[in-house]
Amino acid sequence: MVQIVFNLVGCKPPFFDGTSSFDYWKRKINMYLGSINERVWEFTKNNFVILDPANPTDNERANKQCNTMTLNTIYNYIDSKVFEQVKDLEKASEV
Repeated sequence: MVQIVFNLVGCKPPFFDGTSSFDYWKRKINMYLGSINERVWEFTKNNFVILDPANPTDNERANKQCNTMTLNTIYNYIDSKVFEQVKDLEKASEV
């Protein structure tokens, strides 16, 4: 069974309001996600696939959990207007 360790980091990531520098925010949020867990950070760059949603493997469950952790972190540090633009995307790599 794959186990994901969530590290509590001592600082908050930057908040993106849609008007400040996206490149600055993107770099900072990627570093923040990497400090949580390297696998979590990977989900900002890479897609994942669950071949059989009715019977996912342990690795696929872990991938889904990492994706959810990544989305949750991103959603918590973006403005509501920015959230409206990305809320229907299901994979962190799409956001």
